[in-house]
Amino acid sequence: MLGRSKRKAHPGGGDAVTRLFFCTDLHGSDICFRKFLHAGETYEASVVIMGGDCTGKMIIPVVGSDADGWRCDWAGRTVRPSSPEEFADLEKQIKNNGLYPVRMSEEELAVITADPARLRDLFESVMLSTLKQWTELAAERLADSGLQVIFTPGNDDEMSVDEVLRAAPFIKSPEGEIMTVTGGYEMLSLGWSNNTPWDTPRECTEEELAAKIAALADRINDMDRAIFNIHVPPHGTGLDSAPEIEGGDRVKRGGTIQAAVGSTAVRDAILNYQPLLSLHGHIHESRGMQKLGRTTCINPGSAYSDWTLQGVVVDLDGDSVKRYVPTTG
Repeated sequence: MLGRSKRKAHPGGGDAVTRLFFCTDLHGSDICFRKFLHAGETYEASVVIMGGDCTGKMIIPVVGSDADGWRCDWAGRTVRPSSPEEFADLEKQIKNNGLYPVRMSEEELAVITADPARLRDLFESVMLSTLKQWTELAAERLADSGLQVIFTPGNDDEMSVDEVLRAAPFIKSPEGEIMTVTGGYEMLSLGWSNNTPWDTPRECTEEELAAKIAALADRINDMDRAIFNIHVPPHGTGLDSAPEIEGGDRVKRGGTIQAAVGSTAVRDAILNYQPLLSLHGHIHESRGMQKLGRTTCINPGSAYSDWTLQGVVVDLDGDSVKRYVPTTG
């Protein structure tokens, strides 16, 4: 376990070391989120940040009725829970994998299967309801902790997520804003990415991304003590290596050929502005750290599908990164 710095991290400013915990790409995993709620206490941090891509990607129908029984196509087989305990365990497994179990009748399944618009509406409703429950749980568990708790969206998160996060009690969601975190550090947050093969809700050209970053960065007063919280990592840094794609959306055979898929706009912005720290995600398999000039750039990676919370603890001391430690829990 990480020990305290010689100068204790605390919620106020002054000359104390500021310790933050950062994770990203939870993709709706309930177990990873619950681990995140303990991260501040576990790692003795004063700031905890859940970066982009906080929501899941699909619903899993659980079909039937209490009278006739239930079935669910899950993990390559049809599961038929025979008791409340088995039902609860099934739903827990689905939620821990970042998916949304939804109970419905055979008739309801037929309707949404035949109507993509209704399926889309159902998914968004369940996704937003689950995210709202997360924010309420965070407030319930952490409101008296003294922690600064921050959630920000990513390219996979629907635009409707922003309204839920902005309306949430206790937590802060500074998407597209500059906020001051504990210790007096200005943080720029941006969940957008460069274009991907997947047509996600928040992606744009490199030119557009560069303009979004510049519009925010130009508002920062002290770049020597600034943090960039930008979901997509800088291009060609090893923080953005993913299996190369062919045919638009297929991984090349074998999946062993890696390509740099990060943003050139993000790289250029970091080299131009030289913030103290730059935090990223997006590419789950590219956990690591890289220096771009004076800037320490970190991608903690993501292993949410293994029910594992990957993160990083960073100690900030004035205008320097005193240390950073990757975490797995």
